[in-house]
Amino acid sequence: MQVPQRRIMFFYFAILLLLRKLGGGHCTVTLLQPPAIAAIRGSSVNLSCQMQLNGVKVDRVNLYWLIRDGNNKIKDFVHSSTKPTSTRINNSRLRLVYPDFINDLSLTIDDVQPSYTETYKCETSLLIGQQSQIFTGNGTYLLVYEEFRTFKNHSDIVCQVKVQVPQNVDLVWEFQGQEYDSVSSSLIPSPDNSYWIVSALSNWNQWCQNQQNKTFTCKLRYMEQSLMERNIQDTCAGGETCRHLIQHHSPSFSTSLYWVIRS
Repeated sequence: MQVPQRRIMFFYFAILLLLRKLGGGHCTVTLLQPPAIAAIRGSSVNLSCQMQLNGVKVDRVNLYWLIRDGNNKIKDFVHSSTKPTSTRINNSRLRLVYPDFINDLSLTIDDVQPSYTETYKCETSLLIGQQSQIFTGNGTYLLVYEEFRTFKNHSDIVCQVKVQVPQNVDLVWEFQGQEYDSVSSSLIPSPDNSYWIVSALSNWNQWCQNQQNKTFTCKLRYMEQSLMERNIQDTCAGGETCRHLIQHHSPSFSTSLYWVIRS
């Protein structure tokens, strides 16, 4: 009885090793996308998608950039070599960052518009051996804004941003490392079917002590992830006020704009 049992165990482990070799490699392929990015209207934005093969040999790669609805049904083929072109974005505004590089599947969109605010998913069909496998990234939410500005109004510092899709978007103030989200905020419709998100930090001058510079930061967030920061530095003495915008993206795309206003 022992000989058959040993043979059965041998074939059992042999089958497990074979299945792991045939199927396990497929599971190691991953598509990495940042969860969210922001871009001003009219700019160019890079939707990053990095494919990690982890040693898997690929014979063919078909790339698709998709927009899906809440039921995971395809709303639009943004970019594809085998499907119809996008009905939402002009094809001349779309280009692959590295069209001949298998690991970087990033897509650049030029002249972005508020209507482009969506979640973009990177998807690939890979031929591995004799099998075709489909892999999909988690998607990147692109928030396109028209204006993001701050100003002082008597005892308040006001931060406001104009977007077309305000869901899950908010503004949060930060001072000396502490966030203040319980300030006055409002959502104001605009005649062009967009919205102003407005947040006011009241009595900001209560922090003015010893005439030292104070920096207040307004954060633009999506799903509680900070996408951009607008800093206001005031001398508390009525002198020079410096304002600058810091935009957070992937390492391959970042922009900084600076304003100086003298009172």
